[in-house]
Amino acid sequence: MAIIELTGTTDGAGDLTVTADKAVTGFVEKIVWDNSSAAATADITFSAVGQITENLLVITDQAQADAPYYPRAIPNKVADASAFTDAAVPIFVEGATMKMVVAQGGATKVCRALVHVREV
Repeated sequence: MAIIELTGTTDGAGDLTVTADKAVTGFVEKIVWDNSSAAATADITFSAVGQITENLLVITDQAQADAPYYPRAIPNKVADASAFTDAAVPIFVEGATMKMVVAQGGATKVCRALVHVREV
């Protein structure tokens, strides 16, 4: 299991973008928001940046508390590509770097998250 730490400090407008140094291939199992000091109005987007950029999780107005999240994707049917209504699977990323974008997080606030990837 790879645990990718994304940490940074928001600018004066409350914004922050952090991209991991290491690319990973595997299933995103969990994202842990470790609220160090971000404002309750913070909006956070986690994505995997590779050949394409794929959003993994979007949190709006996070409530100033530590929280684990388990992002999942809705699979598609082979026959007609429609989405299943009763299934969810871990998101697979290939050669992607994890990215965290914070908006409205408050001026000069520390933001930290841990992305857990089951590597294959």
